[in-house]
Amino acid sequence: MKNKFEFEFDDYSSENRIKFDFDQEIDEEMKIIIENEIPVLYANKQAYLALAKAFIKLAFGEYSNGFHFHLRQNFDADEQEAIRCHLID
Repeated sequence: MKNKFEFEFDDYSSENRIKFDFDQEIDEEMKIIIENEIPVLYANKQAYLALAKAFIKLAFGEYSNGFHFHLRQNFDADEQEAIRCHLID
């Protein structure tokens, strides 16, 4: 079985910003905890898809070295920060 993934997005990298695609109606669940001194990501499929789209934008955009974004637990602005993703050359 083959799967196909197509993703169109607006590129805001020239403004050095990123727009996240997640839906208030969908319950993305994501948390990162330290287990045996290793960060471990626990997420449901919706959260992994939201992360994949964010990483695709980061990979295909023209972001400068050091660009980074912050993600909060469950992609909820009211929750604590879960992870910070930095771009390096």
